[in-house]
Amino acid sequence: MKVAATLAIVLLSACLMPPPQSGTGPTYASSSGSPSESGNDSSFASSTPGATPAAAPAPAGPVSVTIRSSCGQTVKVFYGDKPKFGSGTYSSISSNSVQSHSFREGDQFWIVDDSENGISSATISSGTRELEIGSSCSGISAR
Repeated sequence: MKVAATLAIVLLSACLMPPPQSGTGPTYASSSGSPSESGNDSSFASSTPGATPAAAPAPAGPVSVTIRSSCGQTVKVFYGDKPKFGSGTYSSISSNSVQSHSFREGDQFWIVDDSENGISSATISSGTRELEIGSSCSGISAR
């Protein structure tokens, strides 16, 4: 039993040891000499089905957006995912004003009521350049 355990450890160690450095151990030749059978093919991972790494999406940069209010009164707004329940920032936009805000692609902009419930929202895309709060004070159009 002790011999079998020792043999298992020796075999496991041999499998886990790094290959010998050039000139320090035995060299094994491939019978065909082709690179794909020699074990030293550096393109092995790329020739294995499903092993091609996917390109990581580039991080989205800031999107500068002009916010116009055509509403005749100050409007309460929320910058974030879910007013009242999510994290974000409450603010207000004065009547008939223009301001600029920096968003990230996917961010949301909301008009909220006095109880901080969402009335209308717009999701920012990389092509969004302007948000307009309509004269009804309850709708947003994105361009």
